Amino acid sequence: MKKFVSAMIGLSIVATSAMADKVSMSKDGLGDFLIAPLYKAQGDICTKVNVYNTNTTESVLAKVVFREKKASNEVDFPIFLSPGDVWSGMVCQGANGDVFLTSNDDSNHPQIQATLTAGKDLTAHSKAAGNIDVDFTTGYIEVYPIAEFNEGSDAKVEKKVLVERWDKLIKGQLPEKLVKKGVDGYSLTGNIEFTTAGKPTSILPMVAFKGAHDKTLTGSSVAYGNDTSPDILLGTDKKYQLLKTLQHNTATFNYSNGGKDQYIAFTFPFGYVDNQIRKFKISVRDMSENKDVTKEVIFSPVPKVNSYTMQNEVAVVSVADIIAQTNNPAMFKEGQIQITDITNVTDVQLGAGKAPSFFATYFTMDKNAGNKDVVLNSFYTPVK
Repeated sequence: MKKFVSAMIGLSIVATSAMADKVSMSKDGLGDFLIAPLYKAQGDICTKVNVYNTNTTESVLAKVVFREKKASNEVDFPIFLSPGDVWSGMVCQGANGDVFLTSNDDSNHPQIQATLTAGKDLTAHSKAAGNIDVDFTTGYIEVYPIAEFNEGSDAKVEKKVLVERWDKLIKGQLPEKLVKKGVDGYSLTGNIEFTTAGKPTSILPMVAFKGAHDKTLTGSSVAYGNDTSPDILLGTDKKYQLLKTLQHNTATFNYSNGGKDQYIAFTFPFGYVDNQIRKFKISVRDMSENKDVTKEVIFSPVPKVNSYTMQNEVAVVSVADIIAQTNNPAMFKEGQIQITDITNVTDVQLGAGKAPSFFATYFTMDKNAGNKDVVLNSFYTPVK
């Protein structure tokens, strides 16, 4: 709360219109706010992260945020995208179990380039900030735009110029060529690549939003070392609109081979607290639409309650484990699973007892010819 108050004191907002844009999920993959709902950096699996500025005449300043799975404890840093530029980085698990981010990209701040080239220990950094129970092997990524500049041409813009402009914003100044209405909704896009032995095995696009950033922020709120808060960088109203856009209570996905090596990851952004709990129900159907449900519960014997819980801000559910607890697992080799009535138990996101805001990502894991773990495919599942 102290950080939030101090940041708000140092905050100045520059806007050109009293009517703010409504937040919506992008249909073309371009936007002014990005989320990669899932990354993995565990064992042989690494994740390459790519953020693109598709605008060939305007520069964009942004913050990239890695959030771990338990309570979304963050490690964030700035990137400087000139027209038509891309930033890339790779997260992998080290020999000590910690997760490291490496990036040789010239869009990094000069003061942290050497650290990123050698590898930034996300786990150690978060623990040094006072977070004890963190797990960066699984998590998600947010990309917050800070400002946009109309360069007037597609000529290369030196990164030191972009760094100087960010420094001016921190001081409350308005740099030259600043687009005062904020970052537009057709410049930023991105994706993540699950890799093994340096080779991509599956690619997942980032989810883009439009109307999330219709103002330029100046002051201490955009300082490099400040915690990245959507309440500050997007505004409480924009955060609420994002939560409403992502609010669902059902996810549906297909399974095969009895669910072997198949998983569904639920990512619940904008909670940022420990001990998040949500309850849910499950039904399993085979290809003939035979359904395994006893009082809306698939588990046998029937427990005292007919709902189950998932914890953490990123919760990974094994499809094989679900099918193994049906009344007749051999019956369910291929079909459909619905996870329904997903409800916040704790007071997070839009409140206890409310449907949560989430992304549902289906992915498979297996061994390749070299007996190394790989993510073979991944995609977002239908939600409603």
